[in-house]
Amino acid sequence: MKNLSLTHTLLTLILLLSSAGVWAQNSGSNLLPEANRDYGFDYTALEPVALNSFAEAAEWADVVAIAQIVNIDYLKTRELNSQGQAFLKVRVPYKGTKKNDLLIVSAKGFEDHVCYYPDREDEGQRYLVFLKKSQNDGEYHGFKPFCQIQVLLTDTGEYAIRYPLDTAIEVAPELVKEINFNDPHAVIDATEWTGLSREEHQEKYQSKLSEDSDMFQKYYYLTYTKGIMMYEIRKLMQLKPQPRISSKQM
Repeated sequence: MKNLSLTHTLLTLILLLSSAGVWAQNSGSNLLPEANRDYGFDYTALEPVALNSFAEAAEWADVVAIAQIVNIDYLKTRELNSQGQAFLKVRVPYKGTKKNDLLIVSAKGFEDHVCYYPDREDEGQRYLVFLKKSQNDGEYHGFKPFCQIQVLLTDTGEYAIRYPLDTAIEVAPELVKEINFNDPHAVIDATEWTGLSREEHQEKYQSKLSEDSDMFQKYYYLTYTKGIMMYEIRKLMQLKPQPRISSKQM
């Protein structure tokens, strides 16, 4: 019954994806329609695991990829996410997946480590994700921060992980570079923040404060300035080459 349910799920999602262009034109949005919660998603709890290096994280995970948010569908309780799904599109596959695959990441609960993703803004944030398979094909579980390590585009069109990291993983200082990011998610509108909050962010993330103003008010922005290039992270993951299937084997 579970396999039949997931087959129905995946077929339905394929139909959603194939019709997304028409739906987006009619709605003025690039987001997919809301998910159907009767699909039988797997909400088995995934407890955090101590991962002390990118190599350990890659070995632990069933799927490793740079993936981009397509849509989220979460139930809320008192304004807090309580359960639901995020839909991510694989941009760069490293392990257990292929480019353009759709990853369904289910989550449930209120603990800080539960893997909820932010709502899609602009083209959708990109993350380096380390995920475990659920009992359903195409559906995964993760825990923060390893399910969503922020990836940003540089001014040369390359991927880099924002630094400092949200994980306890230590990296060689020489891998950390001053980077000019060309990514809308590298800039945070901190206008509504207190001055103390802006200072704390600058200290924690080594971000740069900039100001703007109009005749009504002053605006404050924080921009990330440091990162680690993804090709360096790729080396640290120490991934084994994945076997390729030729047409003769199919």
